[in-house]
Amino acid sequence: MNVYEAIMNRRTIRKFTQEPVLEDTLVKLIDCARYAAYGANMQPLKFMTVTDKAKLEEIFPHTKWAGCLKDGAPKENERPTAYIAVLGDSKIRPNRSYEVEAGAAVTTMMLEAVELGLGSCWLGAIDRQGISRILGLDESLDLVYLLALGYPMQKSRAVEMQNGDTKYYESEDGTINVPKRSLEEIIVK
Repeated sequence: MNVYEAIMNRRTIRKFTQEPVLEDTLVKLIDCARYAAYGANMQPLKFMTVTDKAKLEEIFPHTKWAGCLKDGAPKENERPTAYIAVLGDSKIRPNRSYEVEAGAAVTTMMLEAVELGLGSCWLGAIDRQGISRILGLDESLDLVYLLALGYPMQKSRAVEMQNGDTKYYESEDGTINVPKRSLEEIIVK
């Protein structure tokens, strides 16, 4: 698989088999994030893996899933088997502005996840204080995002956008359809 194929195949997955993701695999994803673009090369991000079943269960109620779908949150036997917490280190970046670097790091990890056969869901609608408490983070580490990971139990695909409607939807076969604007619409001449 080349980079273009990974980009074209990467879609958000919200339902996972319960096969565990190995720690070595998670470390490989973090290693990819380490090479993401960082403004002024400050590298203010740190990462924490979560695979312990009890911690996964404790974190889950502090997350929100699939706002456009009626029943988009994974059920108990469909939940992620791993999280990577993306953390900003205020000792490195005192102004606590991590959004750009975190976006680059999460995207890099999601693309490598596709190549490894993993599904991923970038979680930003999260209870940061509650999860930070569960993870035992000290005050210098800010939870920016969670990346939910596991082996996909569902399919998701890009479809042509109709009438400017950006809402993703589930088809009868359970596939998530994600409308994308056409190239003609987004290229300014």
